[in-house]
Amino acid sequence: MSTDNFKIFFLFIFISIFAITNGQRSRGSISSSPQSPQSSSSSNRQFSRGQPESSSNINSPPPLTSNPDPDDDDHSGSQGNSGGADFTCPKSDGLFADPNNCRKFNLCGNWRAWSQTCPPSLYFDSKLKYCTFKTEQLTCGPIDEAEVRAEERELSQDALPSCQLDDCHLPNCFCTNDGTLIPANIPPSQTPQMVLISFSGALNDLVYDHYRRVLGYGNRFNSQQSRRNPNGCGIRATFFINHEYSNYAQIQWFAAQGHEMAVHSITHRQPETWWTDHANYSEWAEEMIGMREIMIANAGGTTTTPVLTRENIVGMRAPFIRPGGNSMFEMAHDFGFLYDSSIAAPRGTPPYWPFTYDYRQPFDCSNQPKKDESQRFGPTDDDSGYGRGGGFGSGRGSNRGGGAKRAKRQTPFLGRALKCPTRAFPGLWEIPINPLFNEFNTCHHADQCVFPAASDDDDIESIVDFLKENFDRHYNTNRAPFQLNFHVTWFTQKRNIRALNRFLDHIQSIKDVWFVTFQQMLSWIRNPKPSNESSFPCETNTTVYSCSRPHTCVVKHYLNKDNSAASEDNYSRADTRYMPVCHSSLCPQQYQWYGNTAGRKRNFKTIMQLIEENPPPPSSSSGSSESVEPVGQ
Repeated sequence: MSTDNFKIFFLFIFISIFAITNGQRSRGSISSSPQSPQSSSSSNRQFSRGQPESSSNINSPPPLTSNPDPDDDDHSGSQGNSGGADFTCPKSDGLFADPNNCRKFNLCGNWRAWSQTCPPSLYFDSKLKYCTFKTEQLTCGPIDEAEVRAEERELSQDALPSCQLDDCHLPNCFCTNDGTLIPANIPPSQTPQMVLISFSGALNDLVYDHYRRVLGYGNRFNSQQSRRNPNGCGIRATFFINHEYSNYAQIQWFAAQGHEMAVHSITHRQPETWWTDHANYSEWAEEMIGMREIMIANAGGTTTTPVLTRENIVGMRAPFIRPGGNSMFEMAHDFGFLYDSSIAAPRGTPPYWPFTYDYRQPFDCSNQPKKDESQRFGPTDDDSGYGRGGGFGSGRGSNRGGGAKRAKRQTPFLGRALKCPTRAFPGLWEIPINPLFNEFNTCHHADQCVFPAASDDDDIESIVDFLKENFDRHYNTNRAPFQLNFHVTWFTQKRNIRALNRFLDHIQSIKDVWFVTFQQMLSWIRNPKPSNESSFPCETNTTVYSCSRPHTCVVKHYLNKDNSAASEDNYSRADTRYMPVCHSSLCPQQYQWYGNTAGRKRNFKTIMQLIEENPPPPSSSSGSSESVEPVGQ
């Protein structure tokens, strides 16, 4: 079983126990009761948001009597997975390591602990807050909660100014304090419901035909689409590409059809914490700018009619949606990216619109309890009163900034704070990933969702209903862009493919639903207009080159011990890679990789070395992407 499947299995176990705990609390089996929510004034808010209850009181963590043995399978004294545990919760809610056994942890709900055991061969990581395989990076046993809170305070955005609408104007600045304001105050009924289909990972034969069929293409030699937007144009999607195992002839084909290509790193390396805890500015540049240069070199098309350029590869998503804080966002800002889409938004109704990093973002990235946590943002999701045909004109306030509170993330599965920026990066857009959720699921990629009712390939109704429920949460409230994010694993089950096609058929029948790229969506936000067929012009390019007979490059892949690129004269290990491109002239001398994005045999240069050797002209901003030497030169 793969690591992702183990995580999903654990997730399902946790959700079941959490539901039992909440059910007992609602029947009065737990003595302490949450404080009543206090509604905030609609004059200071665009929409009301429902948020979970949480206490701000924090006790000391339980003492660690002995160092737990990661290989200890002794379950003596265990209360099992369904009984209360003899454990003092350091916080009212959360997941906390067992002090005596690395395979066990405690689920705390309203200060009551429930002992849990990881699935076979997995161990509980105290920092990651989930069960995983034993590695050198595994954090076993309780951790100092004071250090965790100090880290969260360090990551706090409270020092950033709150949204000031008087100083923030489209097209280059957009903010609201609660994140739900529709641009230009357009009524929901006149706002196009934009649907963002995105695929993350390598593009190759494993997924190529699946992606084509989802987007409405016929056989491999047909560029006509059966799925179309209201203006008659084919629907569009966005691909977040990482390098290893990618087929650049297929990337060029999709780009030539008008789909967007964005970067997702070169290596997509593990562990996941490398991206948040280790990667610095230069390493983010090597991964992301290097990926952009590799894509242009291998799938850019001809020089006279290019398909991919630095001007149209303007988006990025961090691997594992693990943002890297100021280092990552500073790199994206300096190198001219238009947007990032790495921030997981909290559950809520209505969902979030994109925003720029001129000011603090509209929701909290940390898990640190606030002193005023008992003050809520409004009614819960279940009693919000939103419905089809409901208007929002009367509920829209001035939202002038300063007074509105930000939403607290609902992250019972992640445990750690997101590493969001603590500095402003004017003009850089964030497209937050609104989660898909119901009582069983909270997932930012559809393939991470669990569907216990769908037992076989013929049982797809629960999946279709789940997707419809989440779409309606957008369509019936503030029409925030609805994201459908996928990895290859979604397409490994026939039921998922059938359910997705039925769902797309359903929403495609709604006249004001548009399937657009991330760039097209931002173009609308920067110049918002009421929904009509001219909102998204039909873009056609009959002159671009899309190869029908690709060439496969057979190249050596040399690596150092740290997995960076090595030369054939001095390497730790090597293998052979087969990389399809549109023409044999595009083949590099050796496999392009981290530290050798040009694919040379020797004299490697990193992205930052190329910047130093080719500084931007005085009129350009420092670190501009225009100064990067073209790959392969």
